[in-house]
Amino acid sequence: MSGSRPVIDVDAHFEPAAEWLDEFPALKAELPDLLPDTDPRFTMDSGEMFAYFVSDDLLRNVPRERRMPIEQLVTPAMQIMFDPNRPAGVGYDGADQYPPMSDPAARVAWMDEVGVAYQHVISGAGYTLARAIDDPALGHGALEAVNTWMTDAAADHRDRLRPVTSLRFDDLDWVVAELSRMRERGSRAFLVSAEPAGGIPPMHPDFDKVWAAATDLGMIAHLHVGMNPGLFHPAWANTDDPAIIRLISLQNPHHSAQVFLTAVVFGGVFERHPNLTVLVSELGIDWFPGWVDKIDSMAAPGVSPLVVGEYRWPLTPREYVQRNVRISPIPAPHESPLSLMEQVPGVTVFSSDYPHYEGNPDPLAYYERELAPLDDTARGTFLGGAIAEVYARMGDPV
Repeated sequence: MSGSRPVIDVDAHFEPAAEWLDEFPALKAELPDLLPDTDPRFTMDSGEMFAYFVSDDLLRNVPRERRMPIEQLVTPAMQIMFDPNRPAGVGYDGADQYPPMSDPAARVAWMDEVGVAYQHVISGAGYTLARAIDDPALGHGALEAVNTWMTDAAADHRDRLRPVTSLRFDDLDWVVAELSRMRERGSRAFLVSAEPAGGIPPMHPDFDKVWAAATDLGMIAHLHVGMNPGLFHPAWANTDDPAIIRLISLQNPHHSAQVFLTAVVFGGVFERHPNLTVLVSELGIDWFPGWVDKIDSMAAPGVSPLVVGEYRWPLTPREYVQRNVRISPIPAPHESPLSLMEQVPGVTVFSSDYPHYEGNPDPLAYYERELAPLDDTARGTFLGGAIAEVYARMGDPV
């Protein structure tokens, strides 16, 4: 369906094997059994960990003594998702929210079967440790270990499986060093946080060392749901109904992405780093065209002086977005990319989210049907061409 272009899957998942910490005994001895390290609430690979991610955006600003206990926020379905003996029929055959990279050859065989040439694989353990460890030294050591384990495990299939580098951004010199180390290990993308760390937002000149390293190394910045915390008034947690907390915490996950992208567009990041690309995943897609229209209108003559002042960049916000931003839907009917592809051409890219429950075990067959109204060029751009162009623009094609 993509013609001669390879299909590039920008968002799939793998995790370290269950006993991965045995290979890092010093870290194993130091890493607490319960995370976060300053507010113990969950163990890794558990229903409580999932409950943390669907509630912490709200609860993190609530005083500890007033937070709803994590056990009240866990649902039976969350526990079943992480039960190794879960009953058949939970998700599709092979679905797994926390799949260990115990057999990368089987993943490559699946890729061959469905027609995927290259796959970026994200570790939920990586972004969990990035968010749930406050101690900087421990956090750096934990992420280095995850990154090392993942790239070692994928080494025999480095031409097909490319682990996404897990990072935290409290020490930008460490970030640059870890990017360089991981590029040598085959990584072509890294997780970026939508939330500033150390008082340095992503459009600040001090952050330019990260963006420069990314383009020099030929790596994409990936803004993924696990590193995209939202902001809510803590009083919304003043309820005895855990469903309210979960639902509010999950509302509008794209808002932080909008703030991040608006800042880097108007802050001149894409003008200073024309080959940089920010990829957005698992944050929905319906908001994206309206956001592009809004920021473009804010820079328009007659409007710009009221809020922005004199818009000073040579390209319009829409032009920067079309050159420097990509967004991936999940292969599900509620995220059909057709309208987005029409409204903002060239930015929408393929992902399977495999093997998460909201993903798809046969994503190319799904898009064969979904993209049937489009011509070969548009389908090829979505399935691999738009991302291949990104890597070529950085001088390091796939």
